[in-house]
Amino acid sequence: MVVNLYFKDPHILPERGFGYLIPRSIPFAQNPERALGVVFDSDAVKGQDTASGTKVTVMLGGHWWDAFDAYPDEEEGVNMARAVLHRHLKISDKPAATRVSIQRNCIPQYTVGHESRMQAAHVDLMREFKGKLAVAGNSYTGVGLNDCVRAARDVVMGMKRGTVSTGLEDAGRKDLYVQVTLPSAAEIDAETRRREGRS
Repeated sequence: MVVNLYFKDPHILPERGFGYLIPRSIPFAQNPERALGVVFDSDAVKGQDTASGTKVTVMLGGHWWDAFDAYPDEEEGVNMARAVLHRHLKISDKPAATRVSIQRNCIPQYTVGHESRMQAAHVDLMREFKGKLAVAGNSYTGVGLNDCVRAARDVVMGMKRGTVSTGLEDAGRKDLYVQVTLPSAAEIDAETRRREGRS
């Protein structure tokens, strides 16, 4: 479920930026709506509107709601989104406008064996098209917009250099990514207390 909220106050957000995603590791007590993330639309796409105010998008559910027989209605969706904004950002103002929509199957989630299938697809594309067809998109090497743009650029630049023939040459390579160690919840809590002067 995607909930768009518009607030008349152009300074309602306590932070500036694109927004944030909520990791799976967050306990249910801290995320009972099973929110996936919040986008600060007014910051993410500056200058898109002539009206002042703040637009925010709250993404709810996704795979967390797979077992639901029915989804929340519009009013429930708005209330859930407002609860997320209140808990995370201390926003309690009532939005001037809202829009709620269910987005079914909107973000691909790769299943076990995806890399192997992409390696096989590379071989099949080479056999059938002899390097004359290359692919890019969220079904192949990353589901996000940034992944798609990067993949399209890599395909074009690789074709120009003569190093890409299908766009799937690198499927399964582990050296393409940087491993990042994330802090534990206790470390995040300690850092938050330190920043708020509550050591």
